[in-house]
Amino acid sequence: MASTISLQRTINLAQQFIRQSPLTFSSLGSVAIGNSAGSGYVAGDSVSIPNGLGGSATVTSVNAGAVTGLLLKNAGQGYFSAQTNVAVTGGTGTGLTVNTTTTNNDPAFSNADWVKQTILAPPFAWRWNRKTASPQVPTFSTEVGITDYSVSLPTFGWIEKATCYDPNNGYSAQELKNELVVAGESAPNQPTRIAAVGDDGAGNITFRVFPAPDKVYAIVVESQNAASLFTSLSQTWAPIPDYFSYIYNTGFQAKAYEYAGDPRFGQAVQLFYTQLAEVAEGLDTSQRNLFLKDKLDSVRQTTAVQQGRR
Repeated sequence: MASTISLQRTINLAQQFIRQSPLTFSSLGSVAIGNSAGSGYVAGDSVSIPNGLGGSATVTSVNAGAVTGLLLKNAGQGYFSAQTNVAVTGGTGTGLTVNTTTTNNDPAFSNADWVKQTILAPPFAWRWNRKTASPQVPTFSTEVGITDYSVSLPTFGWIEKATCYDPNNGYSAQELKNELVVAGESAPNQPTRIAAVGDDGAGNITFRVFPAPDKVYAIVVESQNAASLFTSLSQTWAPIPDYFSYIYNTGFQAKAYEYAGDPRFGQAVQLFYTQLAEVAEGLDTSQRNLFLKDKLDSVRQTTAVQQGRR
């Protein structure tokens, strides 16, 4: 099933519960006026964005109108909310036109990235996030005595399973043991282990087999794709299907609570982890329980520290 639900839809849902803390920032995060508070703004005054929100801007004109998206706080300090449209009420009552150099829609992007990365990271293997090959068109073919092979896999996340096929023996198969790293054994034999030992950052993954092959084999790597980053509010949650929207909506809402310092964070993030464990593919009952225990213990410890109980 295709993914059709956009990040903006998830934000709109979470915003209903976090009304006083905007989750997207289309422009500035704070206003630093060159004049003393109460004297109004003039062209050239600086408009800065706090660390973590990115960017900067300058006042390019002053007028008597309203400022779209500006929510003022005390003494002229304020921030942009993508869902607010109010007039400037401090100083002389003049409005601003700003020239924004950076828009990154944080914390929504960062929060959504965390949710997607959690869902797509090990130990979770999903049928809709799997990349595979075939013995006839393998991920790569070995050469006698060569252990390392660079393959273009721009979306590679992690090895789920790998199999060694012998094309000259009816494609007889032997499953390879997946390792974090293996040694570069030079004595040739049929490979028994594999590891992804290199990533050049440009989508090329180096696989190493052990021992060095004694002949040509077809190596088929089944892998889970890495999570892509959000770059637009209209971007969907692909490859996560729509029927998992209740999971990523819960996760995003939990991160929204955390951002706002809302005590509901602990309960929401526990629900997110519980929902995720319940639908996890490729995990048996004991593995699910271990994952859930580890995550929930971590949440409880964090909550205890925040509440001053540790």
